[in-house]
Amino acid sequence: MNPLKKPVFLLLFILCGFALQAQLAINEFNCVRGYTDEFGDDVDWIEIHNYSADSVLLSEYYLSDNPDNLDKWQFPNTYLGSQEILTICASGRENMKLPNHWESLVVAENIWQYWLGSSPPTPDWGNWNTLGFNDQSWNSGQGGIGYGDNDDNTIIAVTPSLYLRKEFQVIDVDDITQLLFHADYDDGFIAYLNGIEIMRSSNFNSFNPGYAELTNANHEAILYNGGIPESKFFNTNDIKEILVTGTNILAIQVHNASATSSDMSSNFFLSAGIAGATYRYQSLPNWIVPPAINAHTTFKLSHGETIVISDTSETVIDSILIPNNITNSISYGRIPDGIGSWCYFNSPSPNLLNDQNVCFSSITSEPNTDLYSGWYPYPFQVNVSSSSNSTTYYTTNGDIPDTDDLVVNGPININSSTVLSLRSFSSGNQELPSAVVDRTFIVNEENHNLPVFSIITDEDNLWNWFTGIYVSGPNAGTDYPFFGSNFWEPWSRKSRMEFFDASKTKRFEAEFDLEIHGGWSRAQPQKSFRIDTKPTYTGDVEYSLIDKKSSITQYNNFNIRNGGQHNWSDRIQDALISRLAENSNIDRMGYQPCIMYLNGEYWGLYGIREKIDEHYVESNHGIDSRKVELLNKDGALSGSVDHFLETYSLIMNTNVNDADFLDIMGSRFDLNNYVDYFIFQTYIQNMDWLGIAWGLNNIKLWRPDTTDGKWRYVLYDTDASFGYFGQNIFANYLYFARNPSAPNAHAQIFDRALYNNEFKCQFTNRYDDLINTTFQTSNFNAVTIELAESIEEAIPDHIARWSGQVGPGSKNQWENAVTGISQYNTSRIATARQHLNQTLSLQGERLVNLNTFPVQSGIIQVNSIKPNLPWNGTYHGGCPISLKATPQRGFIFSHWYSTASNFNNVTADSIQVGLATNTNFVAHFDTCENVIDVDVLAINNRLIPSISEGVSGITYEWQLNGNVISADSLIYNPINGNYKLTIRFDSCVVESNVFAVQNESYNVLLYPNPAVHELHVQFLIGQQQNVTVRLLNTIGQVLQEESLENFIGQYNKKFDVSSYARGSYLIQVITPNEMYSEKFILTK
Repeated sequence: MNPLKKPVFLLLFILCGFALQAQLAINEFNCVRGYTDEFGDDVDWIEIHNYSADSVLLSEYYLSDNPDNLDKWQFPNTYLGSQEILTICASGRENMKLPNHWESLVVAENIWQYWLGSSPPTPDWGNWNTLGFNDQSWNSGQGGIGYGDNDDNTIIAVTPSLYLRKEFQVIDVDDITQLLFHADYDDGFIAYLNGIEIMRSSNFNSFNPGYAELTNANHEAILYNGGIPESKFFNTNDIKEILVTGTNILAIQVHNASATSSDMSSNFFLSAGIAGATYRYQSLPNWIVPPAINAHTTFKLSHGETIVISDTSETVIDSILIPNNITNSISYGRIPDGIGSWCYFNSPSPNLLNDQNVCFSSITSEPNTDLYSGWYPYPFQVNVSSSSNSTTYYTTNGDIPDTDDLVVNGPININSSTVLSLRSFSSGNQELPSAVVDRTFIVNEENHNLPVFSIITDEDNLWNWFTGIYVSGPNAGTDYPFFGSNFWEPWSRKSRMEFFDASKTKRFEAEFDLEIHGGWSRAQPQKSFRIDTKPTYTGDVEYSLIDKKSSITQYNNFNIRNGGQHNWSDRIQDALISRLAENSNIDRMGYQPCIMYLNGEYWGLYGIREKIDEHYVESNHGIDSRKVELLNKDGALSGSVDHFLETYSLIMNTNVNDADFLDIMGSRFDLNNYVDYFIFQTYIQNMDWLGIAWGLNNIKLWRPDTTDGKWRYVLYDTDASFGYFGQNIFANYLYFARNPSAPNAHAQIFDRALYNNEFKCQFTNRYDDLINTTFQTSNFNAVTIELAESIEEAIPDHIARWSGQVGPGSKNQWENAVTGISQYNTSRIATARQHLNQTLSLQGERLVNLNTFPVQSGIIQVNSIKPNLPWNGTYHGGCPISLKATPQRGFIFSHWYSTASNFNNVTADSIQVGLATNTNFVAHFDTCENVIDVDVLAINNRLIPSISEGVSGITYEWQLNGNVISADSLIYNPINGNYKLTIRFDSCVVESNVFAVQNESYNVLLYPNPAVHELHVQFLIGQQQNVTVRLLNTIGQVLQEESLENFIGQYNKKFDVSSYARGSYLIQVITPNEMYSEKFILTK
């Protein structure tokens, strides 16, 4: 950019903000995600208006949010007609292309290859959806292919599934800007493009259904009745991952809900946006209306930035400073369009002219109060102040005040806990109303040292019979959990909040979307909530909400949970199991007990819980949320399912006895996470998991979307464990996890892995480790007590609030419920070990006793744990355990003693040993002084260590008269004084006796002498002082010099002398009191 143009821009366009050229103008904009784009994302937007009499070629202009970088984004190569407007998404998206027109690459009526799924397609069945698969033995026919609905061009026999393949050509993949896939089907489908899954229906029980697998629900085709089929849109960046220039293959598997279903439909369409003007493919069906594709800038907008239009010569055409008070529902624009004055619109109008908008000159100032949100011991009055030309209205039910509400005309009485909402309106209606101001006043109530949420929302958002999210509504079922109720709908309502920490200090306020959260616990009178913070409102919550995860200080969303299915009993079981997993390798939700007020009314005890999504991964693992693949039971929540399907196929087709089976498993899964996750779920007997009882519920796993990214499972929703729904300690959940009632890929991989002996023993030993530590009664009860005590003081208030509606009915009942969890766990330990032994065909339980000799002389690690000694734990025969002895400071490992008859390698500190019977292991250690002798020898004007044989990895510390002088292995040219050597290795620190040196001469050692290319200089300084080292020639010129401040110790340095001529030279060592010189000869 030409810097000479900057002052002109700053003067004329920032200060004046008007257009110099009668062509393009910024017409309206919003910088708070006020527009929903074609991807369903909320984005910033800028509306451009051509108010000239001629069309404008947009590619001759640039748009920017930075006056110092005018060419940040170039307009697309298209014309904007006279008096036309263009809305541009300021989304930050890269490489977006606009289509010239749309065409069809594949339509249902094309000729397809197909195979009836009464048997698998052969040969090479595993690659049926890829281009290289040979489908010559398949049938061919015009699509749609099916039977029974009179919407089929090719009629087939009744079949549980149907496999389809359609090859098509792409002339130039760079000419394709977007893809749009439509699916009209009966009953379920999975579609692949060049072997990559692009879309699936939501009615499958598994990721990779076999040819005989049926869907879990019916789905009727709709196109033949005039409906518009389901679709999926793919943007510019997606295309090169799934489409190639040349031959491509669209492959689809269609499944029925019943093997004898009366109908099957398969009509699929693939459409493309084309950048060029040339028509090369098929016409679009009449019913396909392509989505509007917006131009997207590579930047987003923020308050206080300047929007600038410039031309290719860097001349500014128009600009405007973004006001700081714009919100999601307010835009800033011009009336008349393109040339008028700027004003605020309360009805933003992207893609529309502004002549119908009401122009507001500003936004009314917010009212204020003399008392602020917080706790008050008794009723009081609050005074409200506002600007002189405004009237303030207020509510106390959560509604946003308007002019139909009460007017503030004096002090407002606050007699009980209340949320006071205030809003000011200008007298002349020339200004927009102020933002709402909320005050939460809690009167004569305690927070019991817990953080508090004050949730504020319009009353109708909760209680309106037809639209309220908390009520049953007109469509509720009559049986628990009342499916069809409003609270089962995925509705969200804009709301506000104030948050106070445990010390009653207000930490933040926010706007957000409020939703009802949970499964069947939605039917309880006290419901859970989801807090969804959005950039369209006040953005992420930037505060550490969970003490045990204090490093997480930003939340995109989170849940406030009512205790789940345990809200009428202990209220802490899911939190307890998450807390127990804290020291494992499992990803789990954090927990923080809290109290909620809903529109000023005490709503009881809750728990803050993380939401498991891609933002959770970013917060907990530092991985960009845009680079995360996250799956649940239905498929991909973020990213793609392809890597998991590939993993499933790889593991299921690898011989479990292959030497590299575990390496393959470990390249796909984080094995430490995998093992711990399946141990926890099977130990706690989670009934609502892995398809054991009620379908493939509560499964989430993620991986970084990188070449070597590994899958990690997440533990959540463990309400249905520890016998809560009637299961008992004798139910073998290891067996159920391998053979669930709803077969699925997760269970199949787990079952297969356990046939590999190496994995089986890793799993077994870790299972025993966790039972011996995490689930041991003492540890389990300590964690339980800690959690129970954190809410104990608040329990009476909670019980009083929900008395007669939801339990617990008394504090005693609550205490008994908490105790019941601990008692169940104590009983569960024995049966868990029995199930492990039975299911994995082990050789019985073995008691292992560990100790050291002498006592407290070392640490013993058994497998993955380091218990306090002496210690005993139970392990299983058939899988050797690993032991590692580590000495404490001052000791060195000697040998093992054991009662095991097959015990070997007793002098190695790390061993693996099988357990034929109950076994004692004692790690013997010797004191370092008993094993190692250290002395100092004086030989050839050097001090040399004398150390016992067999000691390696030593570090040295030499002292002279009590001062540390060197870490070298030797001391050269020792001077007068008393020396002592300390050596360190492993946990040993051993000192020599004091060694006296009498040396009347002081030597500076030079070698080699004569020198050729380099010279080593060594000397010893026994007291801290300034030292200068010089290299001089024979006429006294200083060739090299080094000054050392406060130097003490052994000097040992190499001088480069290769550039000097042959002859004699001198090294000088100068101290404040002495100067020492040594001569050397340089030869070439």
